[in-house]
Amino acid sequence: MMGLVLAIMANLAGIAGLFTTWLHHRYVKQWQSKTDHPSDYPRVAVIAPHRGPIIEEYIDALITQEYAGQWEIIFVTTREDASYHQLQCYAKNHAHVRVVLADDVVQLAQERDVHRGQKGHNLVTALSTVSPEADVIAIIDSDVLPSRDWLRTLVEPFSGADAKLGATTFARLYMPGPGLASCTQAVWVLGSDAFLVGPWGYVWGGSFAIRKEILEQTDALDRWKGLLGSISSDDLNLSVALRRGRYRRCYVPGCKAVRRPPHKRETWAEVLRFTNRQLLHTWWARKDLWLAAFLSHGVKSLAILGSLCIAWLQPVALLALIAPIMDTAGFLLTVYTLRSLNPSDPQLFRSLRKAVLLAGPLPGLLAGVNLITAVTKIRMRWGGVEYKRRAVVGYTRDDSWRATKNNQEQTVEAVPTD
Repeated sequence: MMGLVLAIMANLAGIAGLFTTWLHHRYVKQWQSKTDHPSDYPRVAVIAPHRGPIIEEYIDALITQEYAGQWEIIFVTTREDASYHQLQCYAKNHAHVRVVLADDVVQLAQERDVHRGQKGHNLVTALSTVSPEADVIAIIDSDVLPSRDWLRTLVEPFSGADAKLGATTFARLYMPGPGLASCTQAVWVLGSDAFLVGPWGYVWGGSFAIRKEILEQTDALDRWKGLLGSISSDDLNLSVALRRGRYRRCYVPGCKAVRRPPHKRETWAEVLRFTNRQLLHTWWARKDLWLAAFLSHGVKSLAILGSLCIAWLQPVALLALIAPIMDTAGFLLTVYTLRSLNPSDPQLFRSLRKAVLLAGPLPGLLAGVNLITAVTKIRMRWGGVEYKRRAVVGYTRDDSWRATKNNQEQTVEAVPTD
């Protein structure tokens, strides 16, 4: 009897996940039917926080965006960061590019007892320099490769008459690297797309835009300043602020922002740290979203593990293994859905399809484990800094973000000038 109960629990959770993926598919298909383009585009300030050495391909793709309205780019980093001297070269060569320096949050905590996440502090610092005439603020992570129409597509929804539209967002996609660990991470990221649709959705911090006036009306800035909520998460804090202000968020599936590590082979230790950090952010900042994920992935993983333990006594428990098959089917549906939006990049989706077939069941099981272990964590390491939920602890041993003599002397001679 227990084996049958566990199998039913696992498969109900699998059906719920598959239903969420179908809702995402339906949303994207409805979005594709929209063909209207505005004649007038808002003035935009693009803020790009940086941590560590730059990737020139990504910077070039951002600087050369095809956007009909007025816009500027504000790169924000710290003085000791490896990106600082490199970004200065871009600012010298492009009239619409500026570099803003933010304080290092570890020094800020030690010297002034002010505790903030580095990215949130970078955003607050850059926002203080934005022109009063800017209508929309767009944010993009430094390790995201935007398509040429990324900014236009992300900002277009703001040209409508919906005053309650607070933010637009898109999810990331990974180009899978070699090895099972890299494929697992890529499929994990692919699965996050479905969570941007529906009542449990959120704004992904790596690629989003928000009306400047709404940003000022909500408590998002206070959260980024570390006054409310978890100091480590910028996007989940923004999602909470928008919901408290009763503003809508809009998932823009046609706005592609891709991370490409085609030659990097992630280790299992790196994948575990990455996935655990994602769910620790959720536990610290949005327990409702954590609960929704637990009722799906957590319950499913526990049911599958329990079924395997008693399967030799109750073979019916093996029916629980249908749930991972449903997970794989859902991931394949997401690949198919997003490929219809981006037919010009077949290599990415071929690689994602292979990754799903190789590692499809693993992200769900990994999520179940991480959802449980996140509750026991009191510290997080991210970008060379160790955090507690409400405090900066100090630096980690990871110094890869710091400037060295070599990258301080590096110039970007080859970038095209305005």
